[in-house]
Amino acid sequence: MPCAIINSFEIGFTKEKLQGLLFSAVLATIIHILLLIFINIGRKLWHWNTVECATVMYSNSGNMIIPLVNAMLGTDYVLYSCAFMSVQLVFLWTHCSTMLAEKPHMEWKKIITNINVIAIIAGLLLFFCHIKLPSVILTPVKDIGNMLAPLSMIVTGMLMADSPIRDSLKNAKLYIFSAIRLVIWPAVLLLIMYVSHVYALIPEGRTLLLIVFLASITPSASTITQMAQVYNKDAAYSGLLNVFTTLFCIITMPLAVILFSRLVI
Repeated sequence: MPCAIINSFEIGFTKEKLQGLLFSAVLATIIHILLLIFINIGRKLWHWNTVECATVMYSNSGNMIIPLVNAMLGTDYVLYSCAFMSVQLVFLWTHCSTMLAEKPHMEWKKIITNINVIAIIAGLLLFFCHIKLPSVILTPVKDIGNMLAPLSMIVTGMLMADSPIRDSLKNAKLYIFSAIRLVIWPAVLLLIMYVSHVYALIPEGRTLLLIVFLASITPSASTITQMAQVYNKDAAYSGLLNVFTTLFCIITMPLAVILFSRLVI
């Protein structure tokens, strides 16, 4: 992922690209604030536990979106998916870690030393300073970055292999929270985008909005399962939610993109 991030910043600096990057970051921040409100409503009205709240709020915006955007829109647009991922990383190690730990502490060190954050900072320096890496460095960085999608699928397959899926098919909560993550939240977000017409604010706003939308409707973040293990929460339940949302997204994400193309015009 760090290689994919650095490679995405290896494009020419323009005011339009900077504007698009800031636009994507602001949208990502607004979406995470809306998600905070959404899960707080769920916690108060329907007594969602911390793992369920984290599953609904945090998407697999890194492993899935970078290769997806690269395949759909091209390398130039991967830059904007990094904006969403950067915002989510901050929320993960502030809000999510304190929620799962159930004590007020901010893990700023883990934000600053996260390898993806370091890659984003390095990429921004290259971008703003108009530095082009020599081909002897850039070629292997690009090739390693291209391995993100297949490696992510291998990790997902390993997670599925270790999950008692057959025994969990009767667990109604897995279907409910998969629906909330993949159907209800995308529908709410799509309605907000349709009403607000925020994409009209800048050139290529519709494409950038699609990238942010894609990052928001992916399966639950696999990081939540790892954090649940660290903070002694129900990691097995979190892992199953990740597996179920990953399986169901094969259907829900294409349908969501079709609706986006019909409504956001």
